[in-house]
Amino acid sequence: MISQRIIIDLVAEPVLLQDAKEWMQIDYPDFDSLILTLITACREQSEKASGQAYGIITLEISGNEKGVKVYPTQPYIEDVVWVDEDGDKKYRYRAGFTSLPMDLKVAILQRVATGFAYRQNGLAEAINVAVNQSIHAEQKYTYLYV
Repeated sequence: MISQRIIIDLVAEPVLLQDAKEWMQIDYPDFDSLILTLITACREQSEKASGQAYGIITLEISGNEKGVKVYPTQPYIEDVVWVDEDGDKKYRYRAGFTSLPMDLKVAILQRVATGFAYRQNGLAEAINVAVNQSIHAEQKYTYLYV
C-alpha cells in the first residue's frame, strides 16, 4: 500500500495573521493565538479537500512496490532523492505552490472566519454553507497537475 508522509513541512503559513484579522475586521490582539491555530487547521483541511500543498514541502512515498514515480500531492516541483531501506523503496519529492492562488487563500479565510464566529456554538447550517463555499474553490484543483 502506497503511503506518503511529510519530511519537511511548510516554513510559513500562506495566510498571515494580518490577512485573517483584516478579513474578519479584527484590530485587537486578544484572539491572535486562536486565529493562528485556526489558520493552520483550516489550511490543512483545505489541502486535504484540494489534494494540493499550499506551500513548498518535501514528501516521502513508501510502499511503492512497482518502483514507479508517484506524485499524490501537487503541484510537483522536483525530485529530491531515491532511498532504498530494507528493500522498501521510498521516493522523495518537493511539491507545493510557491504563491497560493487567491481563490484558495479566500477559501482558507472563509474557513477561518467561520471557525472563529462559531467557535463556541456550532451552528451546523452556517458552518456547512461556509465550508461548502470553500470546497467549491478547492475542488477545481483536485485534478490539477502542474
